[in-house]
Amino acid sequence: MPAQVALIIYLLFILWLFARDRKLRPMTSNALWIPLLWIMMIGSRPISLWLGSGIQIDSPADYIEGSPLDRNVYLLLIIAGLIVLLRRREAWSKILTSNRWFIVFFLYCFLSIIWSDYPFVSFKRWTKELGNVVMILIILTEKNEVSAFKAVFARYTYIAIPLSVLFVKYFPDIGRYYNPWTWTPEYCGITTNKNELGYVIAICGVFFVWDLIEMRTAGSGLTSKAEWFRNAVLLLMIAWLIAETNSSTALVTIILGVGIILYMRRPIAKRQINNLGTYTLVTVFLVLFLYSVPGLLDALVKMVGRDMTLTGRTDLWADLLREPINPLIGTGYKSFWLGPGAQRMWMKYYFHPNQAHNGYLEMYLNSGLIGVSLLIAMIISTGSKLKKELLSGNSFGIIRFSFLVVAVLYNWTEAMFTGPNLLWIILLIAALNYPRPPITINRATAI
Repeated sequence: MPAQVALIIYLLFILWLFARDRKLRPMTSNALWIPLLWIMMIGSRPISLWLGSGIQIDSPADYIEGSPLDRNVYLLLIIAGLIVLLRRREAWSKILTSNRWFIVFFLYCFLSIIWSDYPFVSFKRWTKELGNVVMILIILTEKNEVSAFKAVFARYTYIAIPLSVLFVKYFPDIGRYYNPWTWTPEYCGITTNKNELGYVIAICGVFFVWDLIEMRTAGSGLTSKAEWFRNAVLLLMIAWLIAETNSSTALVTIILGVGIILYMRRPIAKRQINNLGTYTLVTVFLVLFLYSVPGLLDALVKMVGRDMTLTGRTDLWADLLREPINPLIGTGYKSFWLGPGAQRMWMKYYFHPNQAHNGYLEMYLNSGLIGVSLLIAMIISTGSKLKKELLSGNSFGIIRFSFLVVAVLYNWTEAMFTGPNLLWIILLIAALNYPRPPITINRATAI
């Protein structure tokens, strides 16, 4: 099929998906287009790259300036989002008190700008972090947060998955690239590299399966041949992308995320929810056991198509742990990969790393043991809050818990704590809590 014909067909398919969703998952307010645009930017590639005006990265210092175009677009969306939230006149004191650990972690990240060697760059990056929070709060403060969440993520999925297939199959200059050291083709779709495409596929896959289960439970959206066609095509696209990218992490993540969603809907799951803390401790001890038994972890890693070094990650981790940083407070918010430590890594490793490929280690480098401790406290607090939602049978709590597990595990091989990136967005959806006022019933009217 010629590329131009494929482009027309895929665009028409996306428009058809948007048109049908006006009834199934309507945008509950025009304000939702702001977080949708934000998620489209961080879940694909910067606007400057789409327009062919991205900056040339030849050394870590090139990351300092960044793209003025991208910066201005992000700033406009943040301002628009803040205006929306201010007009809604929310009870900010209740929002702050119901998200204490996240607020403490967020403020510590801001405080760590002080000891950064690049405070202005750290501040600009923290401003984007503020933008992530603003976008999630716009979704959560809608009258129906679940419908708002579905509307935004469904539309993102309708764009991300079909366009990734289109670019990989018909526009290789956009959707593929060659590994500069092995000269083997790798696929990036709408993103900039294979790893990013992997977690985009995983997140969209987990969301889409959850959404299908929700529609089936509600008895809507699966009654016509058109809906069956739509669902089948999107599922086939997700499966095809996983196979083509050969992303073991994405495959394992989808299996885990979908497994959680299916299990949590079973009656037996509710009887086990109170034991989540125990299961977490058992998992931690199991991981330690795997690392302590020679050969066992190697066999498991090979089962998912990886080598024992996790494609060179363990060597990088060992070198980063030897870096001379302040172990308590780190180098300052998102600043390690701008300084001499990054230069040393670039000189040693042929693939020129720009992250630790481990979210916990990345947090240690930038924010020290204090930052790691606050991050873990936030994750534990999130699990505790979601536990209550799971006990009540809240379906939104199920997808949020699945997102929490996905983000926590994915950060073992990718550094995605703090943004902007899609993995951090789904963790914020799980972590942030909007306390809704209790529903009051007019007894006279009810009688």
